[in-house]
Amino acid sequence: MSEGIPYTWDEGLIILASVMVLLVLVILISIWRKIGIAKEYTYAMIKGGSQLAFTALLLNFLFDFEYWYLPIWILIGAMAIIGGYTSARRASRMPNAHRITTPSIMAGGSLVLVVLALTRAMPLRPQFIIPLAGMAFGNSMTICSLALNRLIREFETNRPALETMLSLGAGPKDAMEQYARMSVKAALIPNIDSLKTLGIIFIPGAMAGLLIAGTNPILAAEYQIIVYLMIVGGGVITSLMVVTLARKLLFTRSMQLSDWV
Repeated sequence: MSEGIPYTWDEGLIILASVMVLLVLVILISIWRKIGIAKEYTYAMIKGGSQLAFTALLLNFLFDFEYWYLPIWILIGAMAIIGGYTSARRASRMPNAHRITTPSIMAGGSLVLVVLALTRAMPLRPQFIIPLAGMAFGNSMTICSLALNRLIREFETNRPALETMLSLGAGPKDAMEQYARMSVKAALIPNIDSLKTLGIIFIPGAMAGLLIAGTNPILAAEYQIIVYLMIVGGGVITSLMVVTLARKLLFTRSMQLSDWV
């Protein structure tokens, strides 16, 4: 079996420049059909490419750095904080939403990484820790946004029912229980649906990357399942943290709905 991509990084630049014909094709079609995505797509490609280039340089440095574990702690913390504030912006109507999103993302991402480390599924080397941490925290951020926004929407839609339950003596925990369950389930549906079609509709990123790197297909499939266990496990933890922490912001100390809901 071949060992990875059969050309060097400098040869890759020439090949990348050649494949840019696809970017030009999209721009031309957008202009011709007046789709209106040419400018946004070009900007997104430039921004995404620049971010990937910076990430590649950072990883190249960390892989050869003797004390790599020091900056990795900073990097993981930055992932959680940036993810928390990004997710909080999607819940713009909720005041201080970052107090929910940041600890939820930190909990979901960190706990699954600890499990992977203890089971030796994640060797303690930067080339394993960084991409897996990126997947763990990125997925937790997405789940956090889905769960929180669904919960807020459920509260806004069902405000009269919630107020009735509170007036009849129910506490905040009991009043929001069914809406919390619905929010957790809704946030996890995309991951569960992807898991159902794993290997049939598409070959997911981790397995595809391992296959390109020359890994045995059986081992690549095993590791992809590990990655999905990490994703779903982290998502469950994150979404449960979201609905638990949100209670303090959705209800007042006098156990009434907050004015902003």
